[in-house]
Amino acid sequence: MAARPRAWSEGAEGNGVRFIGWIIAIPVAFIVIAFAIANRTAVGVHFDPLPYELDIPLWAAVIGALAFGFILGAVIRWLFDHRWRAEARQGRRHVRALEREISTLRQRLDEAEKEQAQAGKAEPGQNRIAPPGDAA
Repeated sequence: MAARPRAWSEGAEGNGVRFIGWIIAIPVAFIVIAFAIANRTAVGVHFDPLPYELDIPLWAAVIGALAFGFILGAVIRWLFDHRWRAEARQGRRHVRALEREISTLRQRLDEAEKEQAQAGKAEPGQNRIAPPGDAA
C-alpha cells in the first residue's frame, strides 16, 4: 500500500502556514473584541414580514451577519465543488486500479522469469524494465 501524502498542516511547511494563520488570527481577534466592547448599544433587529423583533447588541448583529454570510458562502462553495470532488474520487479509484494492475503484471513477470530460468533460457531479471526512481 502506498504511503499517504503529507498534508500542508504536517511537516515543516505546515508549521510556517500555521504560524501565518496565528499572525492573522490574533489581530483579527483583538479587532473583533475591541469592536464588541465599543458597540454594546442595543439595536432592534426586525424580521420584516414576520412580527418578530430582537433587541441585541450592535456587535452581535454585525458579527452574526458576517458569520451567517461566511457559513452560507462556504455551503454554496461546497455544493458547487461537488463536480471536482467527484472527479478526484474517480481519479483515486483509477489510480488504485492501475496500481493493482501493475502489481498483477509484476507478479506475472516474476513467475515468467522463474519459469524461463528453470527452463534455462534466460537469467532472472534479464528482461525486466527498471521502475521509475520514485516507485521502487
